[in-house]
Amino acid sequence: MLLEYPQKFEEYGAITIFDLVRVLSIDALGFKGFKGVYALDYSHLEEIASKTAIVVPVKNEELFTLEGVLSSIPQLSLVILVSASARSPVDRYMHETDLAKIVNSSTKREIIVIHQKDPAWREALGDTHLEVMLSEEGVRDGKGEGMLLGVLIAAALGYDYIGFIDSDNYVPGAVHEYSWIYYLGFSFAESDYSMVRIKWPFKGKLASSDMYLRRKGRVSMITNSIINYALSLHKRVETDIVKTANSGEHALTTKLALSIKWAGGFAVEAYQIAYLFSACFLGLKDNECRILPGRAKILQIEARNPHIHAERGEEHIREMIEQSLAAVYHSRLSTDDVKSMIRKVGEEHGITEEPKSPLVYDPYGINTSKVYSKLMAYSNLAKHFESR
Repeated sequence: MLLEYPQKFEEYGAITIFDLVRVLSIDALGFKGFKGVYALDYSHLEEIASKTAIVVPVKNEELFTLEGVLSSIPQLSLVILVSASARSPVDRYMHETDLAKIVNSSTKREIIVIHQKDPAWREALGDTHLEVMLSEEGVRDGKGEGMLLGVLIAAALGYDYIGFIDSDNYVPGAVHEYSWIYYLGFSFAESDYSMVRIKWPFKGKLASSDMYLRRKGRVSMITNSIINYALSLHKRVETDIVKTANSGEHALTTKLALSIKWAGGFAVEAYQIAYLFSACFLGLKDNECRILPGRAKILQIEARNPHIHAERGEEHIREMIEQSLAAVYHSRLSTDDVKSMIRKVGEEHGITEEPKSPLVYDPYGINTSKVYSKLMAYSNLAKHFESR
């Protein structure tokens, strides 16, 4: 894969964020090397891939779609399937587990399958400061909660990098491309505290009507503009640097993942950005981040494949907007002017009440190995299909 060489960047305290760069070529086979582009040889890609776990959150997805996602993640990367799917009247989780078993049997790839409502989570998290994630049945509902469970498992198994790929992607080639983007991004960043966030070139939804490819996502446009407005006010220099505030497809080093706080639900992606800028930009002494020993690097990369997924409906979009706005509204980035803008945008989308603060979880200091060992010891649902 060839990338534009990331050159334009902005600095905010202890954060370096690079402006959007494009994938120039999905396959760099035969590349001889020249200035202005960035590529890796296969041996280096293989090394990073083997240190990367890919977390796939899934909730009641069609199995053929999920199979396409699983078949497209490079073989060297561990897959952690985190399910919030229904157990009745049809046990969709058992279907997902059966699929993972078949994929493992036919390809020998390593897959771990867990469910958020597994009662064993009460044993695994009950004596930790993450017990706030628990509900009566297991772990609270929410995408952010599921992603954090994936982080805990990847960390317990010693992976250096963690990527997230949504399970509703109808284009296997996009999933494969996202994985390669993660590998290249981590290589370029050369930092223990780095994040790679993907922007798709077009997004389309499969519905009864003809497909329409959007250049910009409706939720992303809103959240990007608000975070950029907040950064502009704090730095007193206008910026539009943030292009990926709602990037579901993103990856980060395990050290960074365990150093930041995580929001529950759909607030998770926007909260990551807002929290990092709050902790590593605002009110710093000598530009030293309060939560990290070094600088944080954020790369934003535009893929070539479109992101095609199922139609979720207007209520889903409204819920994402509301939770994304709340993530910024209740952060330290939010001044009176920012809050006023958020309330105005919310009203335009039928959100008349003040945004509710998202649930927030802090994995710092957690004994991930102990959590994972307890989960596997007490669970009848969690499965680890090892490579053979």
